[in-house]
Amino acid sequence: MISLLKLRTGHEQRQLLEQISLEDSYILYGNMYLRMDRSVVVTDSARGEVIAIGSYLKGMPFHAFSLHVVEVEEKYEVESMLSYMKEVLDGSLPDGQKGVIALAESCLTRVQIPNILATRTMHLMKLKYPDRLLPAGKSRILELSEAQIVENMAAELGMISFRAEEVAEMPYIALFSERGEPIAVAGFHIYDEAYVEIGNIGTSVHHRQKGLGTQISSDISRIGLEKSENVYLMAFADNPTAIHVYEKLGFGIVSSFAFIEFLL
Repeated sequence: MISLLKLRTGHEQRQLLEQISLEDSYILYGNMYLRMDRSVVVTDSARGEVIAIGSYLKGMPFHAFSLHVVEVEEKYEVESMLSYMKEVLDGSLPDGQKGVIALAESCLTRVQIPNILATRTMHLMKLKYPDRLLPAGKSRILELSEAQIVENMAAELGMISFRAEEVAEMPYIALFSERGEPIAVAGFHIYDEAYVEIGNIGTSVHHRQKGLGTQISSDISRIGLEKSENVYLMAFADNPTAIHVYEKLGFGIVSSFAFIEFLL
């Protein structure tokens, strides 16, 4: 089957959104809907029909790819799309570095990815029962001058998807100890009227097992609801403690994604 790879920009990316769904292609959808300025989007077509959509998100602390494959019988080999992206990005993706591809788990058996190192499952969870949220706690929204609080906590806890720019672009909150030290933080990855995604939630290692993570997760969810009725988060399947907390607060799993680490 002869395929045609093509770079998609601006208006073309918005048109592609009609071919995927938010919850089934969550990361790719977000890249094309809200992160067009940072996203390199490529389609692979055969016989005039799009068979795969891939994106590379700039500005992340790792090489972040996402992929959607249309329902087809034969396997899809992603290597040609990756090679094309390397050409488009002109030296930004050197061989031998690690990358991560995110795709729906339902596509996993139909996609061939080279040089796989590890695979993790991440669940997309949506706030379905807001009445289960806790009463508002003592967290407060941080001022821009306090951005370093979040950066320090992100470094301490190893938040893999944290971007310092997010603190300026979206609300972040923190809980403080009686001595005034920050002990828990939470913020957003997406903050839009259509939907929000809470993220970068963490509690200082010296203040765990006190319910602070549950409280700040509830507080940031309440702020999210003020922006949109669609509140999401993502949680790794190998972190059942976090998933239990989110379920307790009214979140439910709506889809699952494979995060595949590989060598470029």
